[in-house]
Amino acid sequence: MLVLALDTSTPTVTVGVVTVRRPYALLDTEQGAADTAGPVTVLVEHTVTDPFAHAERLMPLARAALTESGHRLAEVDAVVVGLGPGPFTGLRVGIATAAALGDGLNIGVHGVPSHDALARCIGPLTGDLLVITDARRREVYFSVYRSDGRRLVGPLVARPAAVPDLLAEHAMAPALLAGAGAPLLEGVLDLPVTTPVDPLSRGLVERAGVALVTGAIAGPLTPLYLRRPDATEPGARRSVLGR
Repeated sequence: MLVLALDTSTPTVTVGVVTVRRPYALLDTEQGAADTAGPVTVLVEHTVTDPFAHAERLMPLARAALTESGHRLAEVDAVVVGLGPGPFTGLRVGIATAAALGDGLNIGVHGVPSHDALARCIGPLTGDLLVITDARRREVYFSVYRSDGRRLVGPLVARPAAVPDLLAEHAMAPALLAGAGAPLLEGVLDLPVTTPVDPLSRGLVERAGVALVTGAIAGPLTPLYLRRPDATEPGARRSVLGR
C-alpha cells in the first residue's frame, strides 16, 4: 500500500511517501504490541517552512517526493492528512488538496489530528507529554498524551501564560514538552523539550493505521480550527443621513 501523507497545520509544509508493507501488522501496533520489523516505511519526506505559501508549496513538494521515491501519483492507494489544530488558511490548503486528490484518484482520504501524529513520533515516553504548536495571535494549541500515546487533554487553544492553570485544572503534570511551539512556553513551564525520533509522515500513517488496513470508509475531513474565523457577516448598512 502506497500512502501520501500531508500536513499543513504549522508553518512547515510536510509531504511524505510511505509504504505499508505488512498492512495488518498495523492493527497490532495500534493496540500496543511490539513489531520490531516495522510495518511502515517512510520512503521520502520533504518539508519546507514557509508560513505564507502553503498553497504554492504543497503540490510541487508532493510531486518531488513521489519522483524521488520512484513512484507516480497514479500509484498512490490512499492519502492521510493532518487535521490540525492550525490556523485557518494553512490548514484548509492541506485538507482541500487531500480531498481533491481523493476525488481525482478515487482513493480514500483519512484525517488525523496533527498533534496525535506528532506524539506518535516522539518515541518511548516515561511520563505524560505536552504537545505545543503556535496558534498565532499570541496563543498556542496544546494537547497532553500518556506514555502509551493516548490523548488525555486537548487539543485546546490558550495564551501561553494560561497553560499551567489549564493543566492544573485537568490534573495534568506532563514530564516532557514537544512541538514547534515549545519556545513560546519559555519562562512559563520548566519542562525538558524533546524532539521526534521519526518523521511526521510515519506518525500520520500509523495513526490512520486501522482505517487504512480495514478499508474503512473515510469520515468527513473536519479541520480543527478551535476558534471562530476572523470574517463575520456584515451587519445592516447605516444611513449616512442618520435615519
